Amino acid sequence: MIDQQLWVRERFPVLYEGNKPKAVLVDVESFAVMETMMDNILNREAEPEDAILVASGILKQLADQTQDELSSTDWEKELDEL
Repeated sequence: MIDQQLWVRERFPVLYEGNKPKAVLVDVESFAVMETMMDNILNREAEPEDAILVASGILKQLADQTQDELSSTDWEKELDEL
């Protein structure tokens, strides 16, 4: 279990090019955690709930509903809170 916020930009050194952020340096331990997370996402088995959402039309309804919503002014903070 990760007991810290892994996705906080301030946690990693940022490389700049022409005064614009270009890249982030990540320590090996954090990279291993991110690699495991991405591997789990990319190689997960399909779940029955996914098929139910698609077949019921609820997924399309939710996607359509998001089009009517205004964008968050601080989506990064809200994402971190999830």
